[in-house]
Amino acid sequence: MSKGEGSFFKFVAGIISGLISGIVVGLLIAPKPGQELRKDILDKSKELKDLTKGKLHELEEMSKGQATKVATTFQEKATRISSKLDELAKRGSEILVQEEIQ
Repeated sequence: MSKGEGSFFKFVAGIISGLISGIVVGLLIAPKPGQELRKDILDKSKELKDLTKGKLHELEEMSKGQATKVATTFQEKATRISSKLDELAKRGSEILVQEEIQ
């Protein structure tokens, strides 16, 4: 994980914890009866759970995209290295044949 990705995850975690804190404080300060307050907390926690699942799914998709990109880049480089090695082997064979002829 790169430094930028780590910072992004810290940022997202900070936003989520800020949302949780704000919701809880707002609900506790609001003048409501206990049963209504508990229902509001339950409803908000379900909303937050759904929001978190959605964001985690987005991050998962981003990670899959990055993994695919890395795999593609790796495959391209491996192919180039293989081609270079084949070329070197061919040149080496040609040099050996030339030396045998002389």
